[in-house]
Amino acid sequence: MGFDAKNQQLENQIRELRGKIEEQDNAIEQLNKELSNRYTDLDQRLELMTQKLEAAEATDETNPDETNSDDQAPINPNTTEPKTQNSAPIATTPNSQDSTETSTQDSANASNAIDLEKAAYTIALDAYKQGGAQKAIEPMQNFIKNNPNGVYTGNAYFWLAEFNLAIEPPNYEEAKKNYEVIVSKYSNSSKTPRALYRLYSIATEVNQNPQTADVYKNKLLTAFPDSEEANYLKNS
Repeated sequence: MGFDAKNQQLENQIRELRGKIEEQDNAIEQLNKELSNRYTDLDQRLELMTQKLEAAEATDETNPDETNSDDQAPINPNTTEPKTQNSAPIATTPNSQDSTETSTQDSANASNAIDLEKAAYTIALDAYKQGGAQKAIEPMQNFIKNNPNGVYTGNAYFWLAEFNLAIEPPNYEEAKKNYEVIVSKYSNSSKTPRALYRLYSIATEVNQNPQTADVYKNKLLTAFPDSEEANYLKNS
C-alpha cells in the first residue's frame, strides 16, 4: 500500500473517530439535560407536597373537626329526662359515660399518631432539600419501616422510588421495586399513574423489554385513561 493510500486510510479513521466522539458528546449532553430536568421536576413536586402538608396542618388548627368536638362535649350529670307518672328518672349510666370517655381518648390518640406520622414524613421530604436524593433515601426508608400502614406510606414509596432514579448512577432496580409496591398495594393512589409510567419507561429505555413495557402501558391506559401520564403515551 502506497503512502497516499495509507494517509487516506488514516484520515478516514480520524474522521470516523471524531464522528463517534461527537455522538458521545451529544449523548452526554442529552443525558445531562434529562438529569437536570428530572431534578427540577423532583424539586417542584416536593415543594408542592410540602405546601400541601403545611396547608393541611393550618386547616386542622383553624378548623377543628366537628365530629371530634361533639365527641368531647361535656356531660352534665344533673340532666335527666322529665318524669312521667309511675316512671323512674332516666339518667346517664356510668357504663355509657365510660364508653364516651374511651371513645374520646381513642380519637385523641389517633389524631396524635397522625400528627406524629405527618411530622416524620415531612422530615424525610426535607432531607432531600437539605442534601439531595442520596441523603433522602435512608430517612424515607426509615419512615416506611416505622409506618408500614401509615396514611403517608404510599406516597413515601413513590418518593423513595423517585430518589433512587435521581441519584448518580440511578438505581433502577430499587426504583422499580418501590413503584411496583405502589401499583400493587396502593392502586387507588394519585401516584399510581406516574408509577406505571415510570415502570413503562424503565422497561422500554433501560431494560429494553417491549413485552413488559406493553403490560405497564396497557394497564395505565385502561385503569387511568384520563391521566396526564396516559396522555403522554397517547401523544407519543
